[in-house]
Amino acid sequence: MNTVGEPPRAKRADALLNRDRLIQAAREVFAQRGFSATLHDIAEHADVGIGTIYRNFSSKQQIIETLYEETLENVLSGVREALEIADPWQALATFFEATAATQARDKGLTAMFLGTGSSSPRTATRILDAVTPLFARARAAGVIREGVEVTDILPIFAMLDAIYRLSDENPDLWRRYLAVLLDGLRALDRPALPASALDPAAFRASIGRSH
Repeated sequence: MNTVGEPPRAKRADALLNRDRLIQAAREVFAQRGFSATLHDIAEHADVGIGTIYRNFSSKQQIIETLYEETLENVLSGVREALEIADPWQALATFFEATAATQARDKGLTAMFLGTGSSSPRTATRILDAVTPLFARARAAGVIREGVEVTDILPIFAMLDAIYRLSDENPDLWRRYLAVLLDGLRALDRPALPASALDPAAFRASIGRSH
């Protein structure tokens, strides 16, 4: 005799599997293309029909919010780890380096930081609340220049976003320009720049791609 509850349980298990599959597909698609990717792109990457998406999520925005809540928490966790570093400047630099490295792999995270994806006033507040102690410590220690504010992280990550687009043949190029940007935040020693600059051919090719 069949148990009445068995089919629904099987259906729920299948639905959960599809949901996890869609979230993973969305994570990969957004990382590669940013939030311009469509629900059809996600469905194709997950090898499911578009109807499967709508049975699990009401919109692309809901997928973004589900996915990037986890991603944002990872970033905030990185900030907390940076705060455990005793040296105030090293703590601040570690935050920038770790977050920029994640951005370089994930265009969706870049969109979140730049306000073109799932960002909201609450997201901005969480980021500022987490990062402000890093800047406060650096300011108290006198290792950042006068006038630098925590909100400067937005244009800095926006500038790095442009560098990621030039990095196909030199994936570490962003590290060079992050070092330049970080040097602009302080007036202390100047370590050697990491990674090499664009060579003339790559420069010309990059300019060509921008038109």
